[in-house]
Amino acid sequence: MEKVISLIKTDFNITFGLSSIVYSFKNKKNRWQMILIGFAFLSLIPTYFMLISGLVKIYDAYRQIGQQSMFLLNGFLASQMLVFLFGLLYVMSKYYFSNDLNQLVPLPIKPSYIVGSKFVTLMFSEYLTSLPIILPFIIIYGIKGSEGIVYWIYSLLLTLTLPALPLVLASILVMIFMRYTNVKGKKDLIRIVGAVLFLIILFFFQFKIQSIAQKALMKGDNFFFDLVRDSNLLVKKLGLAFPPSMWGSLALSNYSSIKGFLYLLLFIGIAVGGLILMLFLSEKLFYDGLIGNIEVSAAKGKGSRKVDLNKSTKEANPSIAIALKEIKMLFRTPIYLINSIGGVIIVPIILVMSTFVNGEESMEPIRLILEGKPYLITLFGIGLIIALGMLSSIGCTTFSREGKNFWIQRTLPIKVEDQIYGRVMASLIIQLMGLVVLLVSMSFITNIGLSSIFWISLLGLLGSIPMTQLGMTIDILRPLLDWDNPQVAMKQNLNVLIGMGIGILYEGGIVLLVIFLVKNNIGINLIYGLLVLIFILFSYCLFILLKKLINKQFQLL
Repeated sequence: MEKVISLIKTDFNITFGLSSIVYSFKNKKNRWQMILIGFAFLSLIPTYFMLISGLVKIYDAYRQIGQQSMFLLNGFLASQMLVFLFGLLYVMSKYYFSNDLNQLVPLPIKPSYIVGSKFVTLMFSEYLTSLPIILPFIIIYGIKGSEGIVYWIYSLLLTLTLPALPLVLASILVMIFMRYTNVKGKKDLIRIVGAVLFLIILFFFQFKIQSIAQKALMKGDNFFFDLVRDSNLLVKKLGLAFPPSMWGSLALSNYSSIKGFLYLLLFIGIAVGGLILMLFLSEKLFYDGLIGNIEVSAAKGKGSRKVDLNKSTKEANPSIAIALKEIKMLFRTPIYLINSIGGVIIVPIILVMSTFVNGEESMEPIRLILEGKPYLITLFGIGLIIALGMLSSIGCTTFSREGKNFWIQRTLPIKVEDQIYGRVMASLIIQLMGLVVLLVSMSFITNIGLSSIFWISLLGLLGSIPMTQLGMTIDILRPLLDWDNPQVAMKQNLNVLIGMGIGILYEGGIVLLVIFLVKNNIGINLIYGLLVLIFILFSYCLFILLKKLINKQFQLL
């Protein structure tokens, strides 16, 4: 037990940087960054309160039909699914790509101790994801319904255990996945392709189950009679998408009866049972998936070989060399690849899948909207491609991903212009993958013409250049270079949050401009031309700014 407690303390310090936070408060030079983080969170408060006011209206709507428990299901389902999805990424990074494993694995420590300590740390990390989502649902339900003290006790227990089961499921799936994809020489490629396919299949079944439940519910002859008779009808039917969320909702909505207590025991019991199963499986799977992550290949044959330096090396264009280096870094580090390419590829598929899986009738409203206005699908495609440039986080982590090797970039005989061209080029290559997936996905919804394909491709990629440059500007001003886990460079980097905020303002401004032009009956070709001019102008101005900033920061850092 002492070993586990010691591992948890160490992992907490590494993950949350407790020593670093204390140092930052003491160090006056870094204090402004802590203040900036505080202001960043404060700036989100008005938006958060607007969302809460919208939730109050949703609760009132459910209350009018006597299905308040469905309101709770929405909260549990949203929070637990997000914990599960983020957990897949966090678990893979935390369990298999953390630098502390080099010291932990040789020690006489059971795999279950290592996995267990990291699981506890992940639980606390996931509270940052789950609490802001679930608490408004619980508080609104409790206050508006004037619920008793037992309700609040149940709420506390459910909230504390809420991330456990999704993280357990994520941990088991990742350990099995890593164990059976640990194929010599090809494991990274297999794991990357497998991870993307796994997420797509997961979303497909999730949407399919929910679609089946909705259709079965609405086709019932006595639907409205059953709705009045059973206040938990919607929860029981739609909760099939993820049963644990249904158990949590029913525990709270029936807290005054023995039924609610039994659902509470089921919710907590399954989470505890899952944790025990995960620790048991870690003894069988963890080391088999971990050992062999670092492969060393030796040259065949005996003795030394003469190497012709002129034949083994060749001069390349500096900007292309930088772009290739960036792409290789993304592809060789699975956690980078999943975070950058995963969203770019999966998001368009999910958007289409959520509509396509519900059948032809669900796509009819979309076709009616597009009828006579084919340019709407083009504008939507352009906006989505630009948004994917923000979601990929490639620009706002491009220097942070260098880590302790950042000094190499400063000493290379490469012009600053080539640094900019290369890093932007790498981002566009990833965007090109998302573009192809988007165009293929959109073809399942509507007949997309060559003109739409041309404008989505041109304006989508052109508009992504300023998005990447904005991220690069933020990252060069405050690069996160001191990290021991590649996840930190992308998932725990404040630059990503700042980049998304500025990216939303950038794309929001473009969207508002396009809406204004469309409402004033400006020709669509003129709008396309204006967007080309705006994107080129933005790109040039940001290029000049980046050139000065990189020159300055390369001398200071």
